[in-house]
This record gives sequence, C-alpha cells and structure tokens, in this order.
Amino acid sequence: MIKSTMPVSLFEKLADDMLMFPDTVELLRICGNGEPLMNEGIVQMLRCTKEKKIAKRTELFTNGIMLTADLIKDLPRLLDKIIISVEGLSSEDYQHACGVNINFQNLLNNLDDLYSRKGKCIIHIKIFHEAVLSERRKAEFLGIFGKRCDEIYIEKTVPMWPQLHIACSHDEFRWGGRPVEHRICAQIFKSVQVQADGEVVPCCVDWRRINVLGDINKNTLYEIWNCEKLRRLQIEHLSGNKNGVEPCRDCRMNDYCEIDNIDTHAEECMRRLRKITQG
Repeated sequence: MIKSTMPVSLFEKLADDMLMFPDTVELLRICGNGEPLMNEGIVQMLRCTKEKKIAKRTELFTNGIMLTADLIKDLPRLLDKIIISVEGLSSEDYQHACGVNINFQNLLNNLDDLYSRKGKCIIHIKIFHEAVLSERRKAEFLGIFGKRCDEIYIEKTVPMWPQLHIACSHDEFRWGGRPVEHRICAQIFKSVQVQADGEVVPCCVDWRRINVLGDINKNTLYEIWNCEKLRRLQIEHLSGNKNGVEPCRDCRMNDYCEIDNIDTHAEECMRRLRKITQG
C-alpha cells in the first residue's frame, strides 16, 4: 500500500473536476485507507469543498485521537457529518485493541468540545461489536458516548475484505440482520475512490489497486468516471461474471454492508449502459 497524504493543490484540482458533472455530487466522503486528520491541509481542503459547493453533503471519518482545538472549531462549520470510530472504553482498551497509548480522558474532553460546537453538523460515534460483547460493556459504551453525539451505533464486524481473514463471532449484516448475497456490485455504479496520490479505483475494497481506472493528475475525474475500463467492469457484473474479476470475486462488502441492491435491474442497467457507450 502506498503511504502518502493528498496535496491541497491536487484536492483543489479534484474539486474542479467534480464540478464538471451535470448534476451536483450527492456525497463526498473524506475517508479511505488512513486517518484524514493526519493531513495538515485538511481544513483548507474542506474550505474548498464548502466554497465551491462541490457536493450536496460532505462527511469525514476519523478515530478522533488527533482532534485539536483548532480542528474542533473548524470541522463542524465545514462538514455535514463527522463519523468517529472509537476502539474501546478506556486507555487500556486502546492499548489492547490497537497497541497504542492514548489519553482517553483527553479524547472525551475533545468530544465534549466538538459536540458543544457542532452547530448543524451531525456527530456520529460508533464502535465495533467485539469491543462491547457483554451487556454491561454495551451499556457502558452508550453511557460514556451517548451524551457526546447525535447518532451512536455498535457495528458488527463483518468479513467484507478480500485477501484478509476476519474472525467473527457471528454471521450478520453490518448493522444487524442476515447478510444478503448480491450478484451485482452497486458500488461501481454510484461511486469511485480517489487515492491520496490521485489514482482512482472503483471502491475502497480494491486496496491493492488491481483495477486502477485512471489518475486525476493526468485526466479529469469526469473522464475517468466515463472511461472504458469502468464500463467493462460494470458490464462484467451485469452479465453475471463477477466471479471472473479481481478483487470482486472474493469481496463480500455488498453482502454485509450495502443496502442498495440492483440485481433485479440488471437488464435495464445493461440497456442504459449500452446506450451510453454507443451514443
């Protein structure tokens, strides 16, 4: 995996690319393969999204550990939602789960400050199921964090990633209920992921960059969204050939995490796709 942070200049170019689409992008998510708050230009980037109105909604995922007074002041003014993933209920929990030492009380103080300054921004806090297995631990999690957010959730740990073995104590959908097998991936019809260096992949599951669709350093995001490689990938899924494509063959993200299901619309999607490619 390539380790880097996106330069502000490249993000500004991406923002201009997003304005090329005929309709405003529904959702911009600042997330992916790292911690967004490690990027020293994050506030400047978010100001760009706000000023240029490049998306109807902008969300940021963070573990919250790197929150500072300045970030707490700026982030809620520039975002529609902040999703905070917590890893435990104490400093000891973090050491056990992540192998890092954090000041847990400092994290709570920062969350208090963030929530008091949130304005219209939604604060969402979540934790993984295995961190709060007992009813006592669940109640403790809700008691600690429930007063510091608008939304709170205990997410199931699910085996969604290809090439990685995830040990789970259950076989459930990410937010409860039974997983549903999807023949066609909805992700590749509604989103792409732009990596920190500008390369574009169909989704977050392709962390090995098997299907690089393009590079925003060389082309616009609009051109990449309409590229032949993505169209071929979409056609493979619509034709029922997902199992012949890497990393899609072993991916379970849609089965365990995706509420959209376009399996019954395959013929209609194929007709529209062919019309686009031919016209």
